[in-house]
Amino acid sequence: METYLSGIGCSGSAAPGRDALRELHKKHVMSLPYDNSRLAEQVADGMNGGNIDLDAAFDEAVVARRGGHCGELAGLFHRLLDELGFDVSFLMGGLCGPGGTFGPDLAHVFLGVRLDGELWLADVGFAGPGFLEPVRVSPEVQEQYGCQYRVVPRGGYQVLERRARGGDWHGLYRFDPRPRELAEWNPGGDDADDAEQFGIGVVIRSRATENGQWVLLGRRLTTVDNGEERIRVLVKSADHDEVVREIMGGAA
Repeated sequence: METYLSGIGCSGSAAPGRDALRELHKKHVMSLPYDNSRLAEQVADGMNGGNIDLDAAFDEAVVARRGGHCGELAGLFHRLLDELGFDVSFLMGGLCGPGGTFGPDLAHVFLGVRLDGELWLADVGFAGPGFLEPVRVSPEVQEQYGCQYRVVPRGGYQVLERRARGGDWHGLYRFDPRPRELAEWNPGGDDADDAEQFGIGVVIRSRATENGQWVLLGRRLTTVDNGEERIRVLVKSADHDEVVREIMGGAA
């Protein structure tokens, strides 16, 4: 645990609570990048939540500082929070894709943390743009670094929505708040169409900054700074490689 906490720049000395969770979450997403470059191959080989080796993932994601995909990062963060005394469980949901349609219910894994009778979402393995600090499961609008978030009931699910500065509300994913097991995670969905539509096979790398996030999807770079979003296509390979190095912190 000390190696983990040191790797994300935290002491872990504070008692489990909102402030401690907020610090752990933000420093985690700033320190350890999201990287799905190995996910498509792993899914093709039959990888799912039931056969993730968290010890190997720890060496790769934390010690080598390469980060990982949502199953690895969620699994590791769950283990850390549990050891620190938080009431934490796995949650799973369907990602919002083109046209506002949602993918398979078990495609994305993240965490629910109960604090003072309220459920908070902790998601250190979402490619993004996402959130830097935990979001309370409530329709009340919550602001973080120029972006707004809310969780609204819709169609039998809870839907996490985000709005950038000056933009419209967009769904990130929908979920059932009942606790799950990591072994249930199924990133590839039930067929090849699910995998293709919701990003399996497209290399995505991202990292949070102090006030936002960098998200590189293929050659499309989205930067968020205090709620302001900018998108540009990295045509030149040198520009693409430089951004990869920036996101991965030299570990690519």
